[in-house]
Amino acid sequence: MRNVAMRNSSVTGAIIAALLLTVCSAGATAAAPKRNPDMKAKQQLTRGLELLESSQDERAVKLLSSIPRLFPKSAVRFDAHLALGKHYMSKSQYDRAISQFNTIKGCQNADTSADALYQMGICYFHMNKYDNAFAALRKVTTEYAGSVYANESFYYIGQCHFKLGRWAKAVEALQRVGTSVSAKPEDRQDVTAEAGQELFFKVLDKDLVVLNKGGEIKATIIAKSGDSETITLKTLGKDPSQYIGKVPTKLGKPSADDGVLQIIGGDSVTATYVDENTAAGERNQKVLAVVQMVSTAAAGFTNGAYSEYVEGVIGNTESFLRVKDMDRDATHNKDTVQMTISTRYKVRQEAADAVAEDAVDYANEQKREVWKIRDTVTVTLNETEEHSGVFTGKTVPTIVTDPTGIDPGDKTLSAMKGDEMVCVYTDNRHMGGEDPVEAKGTTKVFIGKPNDVAIRHWLVDDPEQKARKNLIEAKIYLKLAGIFKDVGLMAKATSKAEQGIKRVDLVIKTGLKASMDRAIIEEAFMVKWELRLVQDKLPQAIGVCRTLMRLFPDSTLVDRALLKIGQAKMQGGDYRGAVSIFSSICGLKESTLKSEAQYMIAKAYETNSLESAAKAKAAGRKVDLAATMTRAVSAYQKCAETYPDSAFAGPSLEKIANFYLLTKDFARAGELMERVVQDYPDASFLDSMLLSWAKAAQGMGDSATAKAKCEQLISEYPASPLAAQAMAIIKAGGAAPKPVESTTPATE
Repeated sequence: MRNVAMRNSSVTGAIIAALLLTVCSAGATAAAPKRNPDMKAKQQLTRGLELLESSQDERAVKLLSSIPRLFPKSAVRFDAHLALGKHYMSKSQYDRAISQFNTIKGCQNADTSADALYQMGICYFHMNKYDNAFAALRKVTTEYAGSVYANESFYYIGQCHFKLGRWAKAVEALQRVGTSVSAKPEDRQDVTAEAGQELFFKVLDKDLVVLNKGGEIKATIIAKSGDSETITLKTLGKDPSQYIGKVPTKLGKPSADDGVLQIIGGDSVTATYVDENTAAGERNQKVLAVVQMVSTAAAGFTNGAYSEYVEGVIGNTESFLRVKDMDRDATHNKDTVQMTISTRYKVRQEAADAVAEDAVDYANEQKREVWKIRDTVTVTLNETEEHSGVFTGKTVPTIVTDPTGIDPGDKTLSAMKGDEMVCVYTDNRHMGGEDPVEAKGTTKVFIGKPNDVAIRHWLVDDPEQKARKNLIEAKIYLKLAGIFKDVGLMAKATSKAEQGIKRVDLVIKTGLKASMDRAIIEEAFMVKWELRLVQDKLPQAIGVCRTLMRLFPDSTLVDRALLKIGQAKMQGGDYRGAVSIFSSICGLKESTLKSEAQYMIAKAYETNSLESAAKAKAAGRKVDLAATMTRAVSAYQKCAETYPDSAFAGPSLEKIANFYLLTKDFARAGELMERVVQDYPDASFLDSMLLSWAKAAQGMGDSATAKAKCEQLISEYPASPLAAQAMAIIKAGGAAPKPVESTTPATE
């Protein structure tokens, strides 16, 4: 994930920003829990995060899920939702992740809210739902423009456009990465950047528009340790007052003007830009920006080449350790760091001794497993070479059979069968601040030599594990059935779907009988109705949805089930029934599908009107289509006004604009299209909107605007199927085509 470093400005607004782009783990972005008098909620959150870290996913999910229920007014509940959402993301369960992120809307913490929206956008990106991704990510860039998530959002906006083949839009968005910084001076204190990565500097000076610098300006970058570089900044996008430049950073001895800024651990970097004219009338004033260079440490057990992390080591043989922390490269010699290595084992502990254990039902479990330290040693790691920032070392876990003979004070690291090894390195300076944090690595300790490769078939006896296995297989059959249906092989699609249904039926039957985890049963219902839809068996799909609602009326999947029922009714031509179902979704107190439901109401009205008009025309009756579409247009307008931040607001406005074209209200059509293009710069229908805008301009006799919009369409959407129509309008100079005069004699 990318992180923003800083911005500093002069009196007139000459601004220099040092911005860093670096990659770190998704887990490192989780917002720290806010201080809250309800300490028990915080304890449960901490315990849940520890369980996730130790791969005890099921217990962690139960514990974290209980926090919003037990502490409905605690701000900690938002952190629990965020942690659950990120956990589901890591398992590629994007629908469930989005459901968790949606519950964070009422959070007062800006970082948590921005993080949730950003993660939601990534979920939609991975689901290939790019319009939804745009809606979430653009909200981050507008409402939380000063956060690190705004820069990340621009990156994913660019990636979405790239996936859609919109190259110009992709470049425009990617150019914005690293340019969103806080406008508040108090938010720019103690700015840090990751050592060893590129530093991006941004200058905002409106005088540059008048001074006409030719698209380039200069800034001087100086490291406290002695190196200095002069960099060239170029205009950022289409804004002539914004310039951006970069310089790579690297550990090493100073070497001026070589294009790379050499730094050492704990260094700081100063950027200097000369503002030729300030608001106070002063000339050639230096504007300074300072950023502290830090390094976020990574540690773990590696192979013998220190190149890859490993998940297992053999007892009585060398285990290799690696730390990367550029902060500790403080001299021009090879430096050293200290690391603590421990062996640990699991023990059973009474539930009464566990923090907040009484808050969660662990299915009558009376004890839980905790880790205890068996032995600990301290190892010195040496820097691999001068200014590498990488430190390596080794230790040998000695296998013992009698724990009473272990001496915690000696230099031998003792381990027993089933133990884990943990390496802990204390990182004192990092992107998160100056509070020490621990960089950890864990690995299993094995005894003897690795066995030969063998093929085994494992039998699953636990009912819940069997259910999960069947559910996974059902999803695979759903995927296969969908593929066969897409290529027109309905017989095979139906066959694969039936195999999937057999498995989900087993899950539902066993789950209800054994009082299994409710989430498994609900997911089984969802997979089953998807399988029925693949088979085009709409009544059966509706029956599955209704059964789910009857069994679990408070399920978070109820609105999704209702949506499926409504869509099935629409496919069957029951528009009145569909509207009734969609309206019930809009009436739910908590639902993430209200905007889609309102859009579907409008679509149902529209489809019904078009079908009625087609039947009337076939019967020889005159039809006023504009009049019949009024109800649909009103529903689209309600969708756009009630849910302006949703992915359905833009398409609703497009429908309204097309209605204005239909009624030849070209002025209103043009005004609305201009608003849509400005408010929804990433919408998938903008090529169509630009062509419609051109036609509206033609209707008003504005050939210049018509030509300009067609040129914009071809420039930004060269692969659009509408490009040929746009080119025809350009060749005609933007003028509207003349009506063709009939050569047939009039009949009396």
